[in-house]
Amino acid sequence: MSFLLHFILQRGFFIGEVKDQNRLWPIPLNTTWQGLPETLTEEVLVIPNFGQLAAENQGPLRFNTENTAHYITDYQGQLLSDLMSEMSNLDNTSLLQIIQERRLLAEAGLISYAELVELIAQLDAPKSYIVSAAIETVIKGLDRFIDEETLAEKSFNRLITSIFQEDYNQLGFDKKADESDEDEMVRQIVLSLFLKINHQAVSERAHAIFDQYEDDICKLPAAIRRFVLINQMKHFETEALVDIYFDTYISTKDNNLRNDLTVALAHTKSSSTLRRIEYSLKDKDIIKPQDLAFWYMVLLSQHFTQESIWEWARENWDWIKAALGGDMSFDKFVIYPASYFKTPERLAEFKAFFEPQLSDMAINRNITMGINEITARVKLIEEDKAAVHEAVSQY
Repeated sequence: MSFLLHFILQRGFFIGEVKDQNRLWPIPLNTTWQGLPETLTEEVLVIPNFGQLAAENQGPLRFNTENTAHYITDYQGQLLSDLMSEMSNLDNTSLLQIIQERRLLAEAGLISYAELVELIAQLDAPKSYIVSAAIETVIKGLDRFIDEETLAEKSFNRLITSIFQEDYNQLGFDKKADESDEDEMVRQIVLSLFLKINHQAVSERAHAIFDQYEDDICKLPAAIRRFVLINQMKHFETEALVDIYFDTYISTKDNNLRNDLTVALAHTKSSSTLRRIEYSLKDKDIIKPQDLAFWYMVLLSQHFTQESIWEWARENWDWIKAALGGDMSFDKFVIYPASYFKTPERLAEFKAFFEPQLSDMAINRNITMGINEITARVKLIEEDKAAVHEAVSQY
């Protein structure tokens, strides 16, 4: 739904190439202003007395209060400006709603992703979990436009720091005795983001904690274990450390610990470690077949490991089919690359490898959806990348 000056307009919302069937729905407006209809039943509703309504009501006009109806609102012009100026006064549900709506509009190409930079940049006070999680999703979306080791990445990292520094100052790295469950959930988001951007204080604290448990990493506190293991691999990788991670992975009965070690090992920057991982993927005594898909996903998610593991999968496709062909996780070997690939080169490789396999009904639908997903992502990045870089350069 769009609000254009003195009009309310409804239309179907889609992400990707879907034909609009021009359906109309009775939409509960649930506005913050008095004097507007309760329901939008036509395609367009003209508001002839908008100026009078604005004078009679206080605060920015918002729709779908409490976020209870299944539609999103595309605020434009002065309405959007008024809403942005009131962000600090909104409750958590309203903040969540606006962040979600603007992100979805950006995903659909109806607004630029660059507009989301200013939106989240102002949310630098300590935040609730639902707002933090919504911002994290936007950051992950923006991250697709940012290349490693560039000026844009440095600016982007400063933006993330400015948004969550107060949360970290309040929560710290370590769990407190009297804190709420929500505090712990927000900390998880902050630590994840700060370790990704190599936040110095967080990295130093994680390293100090690892040193305390180096002789038995199984005893690392579960709530922060993954962060500590990742940080150590990112900044202090040695052959001895990799040995510790693999030995623990093989010996432990704790599936959560194995997952944490998998994610940590995927942060390697060593070609020899990567070769060891790829060799281990086909060794059932090290990595069980049911865990292959998770390893594949996290290795695809990292820039250093993506190309090599993608090449490994194509070269070993017959083995993968033999090992997992009857397993429910087999289609993940199509779904996961489609989730992470974002360049024209990767799109071409995906199509070249999978299009000849469209006759395989086990993965036919995933191949078609994957091509569409990567195509849409490549198009979005090409259209918005320059604007996103310009927006983050302000930080």
